[in-house]
Amino acid sequence: MDLVRLRDGERITEMGSDTRLRNDVHPAEMRAKADWITGTAIKGSGEPPFSFVYGGRVSSEFLGSLRRESESRTLDAERTELTSVWRDDRTGLEVRCTATEYHDLPAVEWLLTFTNTGTQDTPIISDIRALDMALKLGTKGCVLHRSLGDSNSAQSFAPVDEPLVPGAAERVFAPKGGRSSDGHMPYFNMDWKTGGIVLAIGWSGQWEAGFHLTSTGDMRVRAGQQTTHFLLHPGESVRCPRIVLVFWDGDDHLRGNNLFRRLAIKHYYPRRDGKPVFPPICCSVATVAADGTYEKPHLDAVGPMAERGIEVFWSDMDPQQWYPIGFPEGTGNWEIDRAKYPNGLKPIGDAVRAAGMGYLLWFEPERVHPGTMVEREHPEWVMKAEGEWSQLFCMHDPVARAWLTDLIDRFVTEAQLAWLRWDFNIEPLTFWQRNDTPDRVGITEIRHIEGLYAMWEELERRHPGLLIDNCSSGGRRLDIEAARYGLPLWHSDMHCVEQNVSTGDQLQNAGLNRWVPFHGCANFGLEPSYAFRSAMTAGNILISGLAPGEKEAVKRSVARYHELRPYMLGDFYPLFPHTDNDDAWFGYQFHRPETGDGFAMVFRRPKSEEGTKTVCLRAMERDLWYHVRIEGSSNCQHFIGWQLEDLSVNITECPGTSLIRYAPAESESEG
Repeated sequence: MDLVRLRDGERITEMGSDTRLRNDVHPAEMRAKADWITGTAIKGSGEPPFSFVYGGRVSSEFLGSLRRESESRTLDAERTELTSVWRDDRTGLEVRCTATEYHDLPAVEWLLTFTNTGTQDTPIISDIRALDMALKLGTKGCVLHRSLGDSNSAQSFAPVDEPLVPGAAERVFAPKGGRSSDGHMPYFNMDWKTGGIVLAIGWSGQWEAGFHLTSTGDMRVRAGQQTTHFLLHPGESVRCPRIVLVFWDGDDHLRGNNLFRRLAIKHYYPRRDGKPVFPPICCSVATVAADGTYEKPHLDAVGPMAERGIEVFWSDMDPQQWYPIGFPEGTGNWEIDRAKYPNGLKPIGDAVRAAGMGYLLWFEPERVHPGTMVEREHPEWVMKAEGEWSQLFCMHDPVARAWLTDLIDRFVTEAQLAWLRWDFNIEPLTFWQRNDTPDRVGITEIRHIEGLYAMWEELERRHPGLLIDNCSSGGRRLDIEAARYGLPLWHSDMHCVEQNVSTGDQLQNAGLNRWVPFHGCANFGLEPSYAFRSAMTAGNILISGLAPGEKEAVKRSVARYHELRPYMLGDFYPLFPHTDNDDAWFGYQFHRPETGDGFAMVFRRPKSEEGTKTVCLRAMERDLWYHVRIEGSSNCQHFIGWQLEDLSVNITECPGTSLIRYAPAESESEG
């Protein structure tokens, strides 16, 4: 195995022999996963892990009597696909559950689809629960660990630990307005103190999840699209939210979060050339030429950006505004504003690509402001409503979607885009609901979400390597299904409301790191400032960086990203309580279990009177020796693992930070 050591500030990779640092998935976790799968209809003869009502009858009453076919096929060494199909020969309904069992991690996922194979409309299908399972917990009880959604504040993504009370009413959660992480995150960790299950809901629309612990200790868990009540026409098919479960063992619920992080990084998040894609180090330019054009200032900035190590040239909605009128009134004017870009976007794309960077360009395709090009040319493709300040594009219409796909494709081709910044600044739920008829409730939402995924897939098919920057008023669409297509590079609009909010940056990053391994945000500082480190993720949008006096600071910042981002592939641990008190200390740790190394970033906030705190590093092998470099110390120190559970850290500046890096040593004599 690789053993990473620190010697005089350098990283040295050698072959080691300590097998304790290999993959630490517990056999009990793999057994729990296997037992659950074989105890359900996914792989065994038990009940399906889903439910629905069909023609007024609950699926558990009749599904077992339908003709069923099952098959299994190996996808690769780490995944097996398990498919079960139930067919109602009388009405033509086909219910398909396509599951994936993971062999490298204690996880399973499935996707439920309904198809009408008959010649007549089906009876009403309603109350579809893509997940519906019962757990017998007995006297163990359960704490539900979840997180708030985005709210443009320090409370965005804050963790919530909620004990479920036996016999109390069901706890029900759903996002606000049709975007999957607006108000509540679609991730839950059920913890019964000796283990638990993580649930992730893969649906970029309006989901709902319910948790009910009975007085006898039985727990019912359900999740799916919030509202479904529709018939299917002959030949019609619909998909449901993807369900992901991760099984974990032990008394630390963060174990579940970290197993989920590993699953997401390895099997869900995009890759380029077989490697995970980190949030890139980005920079933008807001300068306008004297004649009001943007091209020359953009081209002039490309060289300095590349020289400093910037990875992506960021062109946002504001102030670059490559389309007529600007934001928000110009949303829907998807044409080049020749007054700003007389030669189009190609010269900039060519220069960015030649400099070895990627080009990112902002769009908001799902929204159409009144009077813009899309509405003028195709008013039939716009969902309007009296009193609404903006309008929704008909993503559920295949013809409209194909037209929009081709339109965006032309911009991607011309500018040679590496990232498509996909914003969404309105709540779609009421538009969807108004478009439904009583016998088709939920269909518009399904078709919109299916269309969204289809468009992303088609654009990535036409442009291999293209990725989606998933922005939805910041971080309001952060579900696991959206993660399959790209990353959120602007995870909250907090900085649009208030700038240089370091405490908010720390908290948002710590909250998101539990569920969303890769994300980015604005960074108003440069290394080694308190502001820079508070906002730092694996990659950020550097708001500073092009001034002549900032060259070395930007290079230093880029070097810090490259040094630390590989550790962010590892497990995440908060080191202090999740509080916005400015008289507190805060911090977090990233740890790679396969190599046993990592780093901790610790913050002394601006009103803290304590210059020294004790930090308990997590996941240490208690009898293993470690090389440790604490920022401010000239020498690499030597500690045995148990000593790092009570490590004294001194930060003299207020506010200030300390970076702690560690790696296993082969023996005590190395110190």
